[in-house]
Amino acid sequence: MRWLTFLASLAALAGPAAAREVSVTIVEHGLYTADVAGQQRDATGVVTNMLDNICHVATTTTVPMRPHVHFGFRYRVEGASAGEMVDLTLAVTFPEPVRPTAAPGALRRHQRQAVIPVGAVSYTGYSFDRDWEFVPGIWTLDVLQGEQRLAGMSFTVVDENAPALSSPGTSSCFKISSL
Repeated sequence: MRWLTFLASLAALAGPAAAREVSVTIVEHGLYTADVAGQQRDATGVVTNMLDNICHVATTTTVPMRPHVHFGFRYRVEGASAGEMVDLTLAVTFPEPVRPTAAPGALRRHQRQAVIPVGAVSYTGYSFDRDWEFVPGIWTLDVLQGEQRLAGMSFTVVDENAPALSSPGTSSCFKISSL
């Protein structure tokens, strides 16, 4: 499994604040291209990619089930204290249980922690890189604080050709803001 994210290394500069009320606004969603700058595997066998040069190429919730296709959304963390670090949970729910090669058991949902500054724009997504990941159906990506869902979006993964690009003109590439 390839979680996709790009988080500035601000967590090393300041620890997260105690749970504060924040909100999350989705600013863009769909299909993306990105460069993988690094990877981390957790105990479940899930691999998180650290991304650079993320480019939005189509606004859609239909995702072709093809190798290296990236899908997800950019989001902004909003709250009273700009720059304050907050603990968030990024989750993916699969259409059916999956079993990563190194996993001790099947997974229906996978979660990981992120520390994001208020005011920052970040990205969460997924890409198909391993055989066990190719599962059609509804995939849901969520941003949570504790048990509270702050934002989320469902994508329909289909075993068909890529949808027509709906973004006008050239793609929109970005770096994640770090304040």
